[in-house]
Amino acid sequence: MAEKISKKKKIDAKDEELLHLLQQDSKQSIAQLSKALGIGISSVHARMKALKDSRVIQRYTAIVNPVEVNRGTLAFILVTVRYRVPGRKGVLSQREFCEQIAVHPLVQGVHVLSGEYDVLLKVRAENISEMNNFIVDFLRELPEVDKTLTMFAMDSYLDTLELRDLSNNRRL
Repeated sequence: MAEKISKKKKIDAKDEELLHLLQQDSKQSIAQLSKALGIGISSVHARMKALKDSRVIQRYTAIVNPVEVNRGTLAFILVTVRYRVPGRKGVLSQREFCEQIAVHPLVQGVHVLSGEYDVLLKVRAENISEMNNFIVDFLRELPEVDKTLTMFAMDSYLDTLELRDLSNNRRL
């Protein structure tokens, strides 16, 4: 589902530090965060609430190691969508297509693209055979899918949800 655009919350240096700490370990107590930030517990609580209310913090979650739960095979799949599907009236909604794909349990990411391909999928499977079944028996059977290009990740050096360097002082 597409993210709603909201008013941007102005975050200061303490908010940025707090977000960094929470991204490293969101199970830290407010007392631990207070000590690390050098501000009072009530201030940390208020900042966390404001960040949550303004949707800067979307949710707190656990990051599961895919290898440990038999999802070690990673592929990125580029998809070209057929917007006029035979037997279907009207033009296909790209959002509808993405929502349909997003519910599959092997899919970790669905991204609308510009350029030659329309959608990028991040898919994790147990092995090549399971990935093949996903591509051949599910994805390519959808009448909306015109063509696909699958790239298997041979190794990963960074795979994170963390947003780093939230200040505007980008270092390259």
